[in-house]
Amino acid sequence: MPESIHVAFDSADRALAAQAALIREGFSSEAVTVMSNEPIHENEDEDSEDGKSHIGLFAIIGGVIGAASAVLLTVVTAKRMGLVTGGMPVVTPWAFGIIVFELTMLGAILSTLARMLYESGLARPGWFKHYDKSVAEGKVVVFARCSSDPLVEKAQRVLRGD
Repeated sequence: MPESIHVAFDSADRALAAQAALIREGFSSEAVTVMSNEPIHENEDEDSEDGKSHIGLFAIIGGVIGAASAVLLTVVTAKRMGLVTGGMPVVTPWAFGIIVFELTMLGAILSTLARMLYESGLARPGWFKHYDKSVAEGKVVVFARCSSDPLVEKAQRVLRGD
């Protein structure tokens, strides 16, 4: 049965050193979680895809989907209403530009919000189970998820400084 060991540190440097020591001892990077009340900027490899955000791409895709749905909404609505326009076109960009703009922005904003919640881990199931109240007090907490008894002993030795 998996067990989680955690220790609160006073500084981010000590927590990052403990994280590195756990990884050197054989823990995968997914099994080690570092929590802080403010961002910790690690010296990550710039070519690594792990630390890069895809929020910008999702904002563009959301904007395109919003614009396409706005055009579809306005054209279908205008065609079905049977408006009398006196020979003028029923569907014109000048009349529907504001609607297209607003739904484009709505699509971009909602997709950005959804991606931000996903990347922060708040939209994932069980995100709150690895939380310690000392994070709110300014401490940095390191969690190690252990799948076997030898890993529990290693985590205790590394995190407690034995």
